[in-house]
Amino acid sequence: MIRLLGMADGLLFYWKTKTRKFGKIRARRWNTSFFLRPNTTDFSTYQHVFENKQYDIKIPFSPTTIIDGGANIGLSSIYFAIRFPTASIFAIEPDQQNFYLLEACTKPFKNIKCLQGAIWPKTGYVQIIDEEADKNSFQVKWTEQIEEKSIPAISMGSLLKKYNLPTLDIVKLDVEGAEKEIFSANVDEWLPFTRILIIELHDNMRPGCSRSVFNAIINYEFRCEISWENLVFYNTRFNV
Repeated sequence: MIRLLGMADGLLFYWKTKTRKFGKIRARRWNTSFFLRPNTTDFSTYQHVFENKQYDIKIPFSPTTIIDGGANIGLSSIYFAIRFPTASIFAIEPDQQNFYLLEACTKPFKNIKCLQGAIWPKTGYVQIIDEEADKNSFQVKWTEQIEEKSIPAISMGSLLKKYNLPTLDIVKLDVEGAEKEIFSANVDEWLPFTRILIIELHDNMRPGCSRSVFNAIINYEFRCEISWENLVFYNTRFNV
């Protein structure tokens, strides 16, 4: 914790963890604060993003639009906001408690817009399948009925139209298996306009995820690199 947060902030976070206190954790080295819940996956997520720097990939241009699909509590959105302070970042998260912390963590960053919902190939509604899963492992499924626990399904195409976006400069997807559906339909609405796609595949959770993604990607001019748990696709149509 000291290694990740520094001496003072690391000791404070350790004390709050041991006393089961919930609250704000100051991270002076990043000039911001986080809400990290004890005994959850929040700390490992912080480690992946800020120590391992799994999103520290080569970006050969200044992005103006970033989609953070599966934003969790907002740590990846904050990383992008610090790295690209002029970019507009759309942080999309389905779970209510995660979304509450997403809004709290990203509040200092005016260029992050939080949307509660799940990325899906069409607009409508989904529901969380496994509400008892780890805080970074929720899966969703399509639902035809609008109920109390229904969550908006947000398509990439609808984001492009609603916010009048000419391109999606960076699309980061960590959606716990929903990539199988996302890449199975309507990819022509957004994939040709995506400059860089960062995606973690979850065939262990949803068999067929990688096949769905590659069947879609192969129709466009992308090259691929590997960064930590992610595949990074660069759209050569945009000379990246």
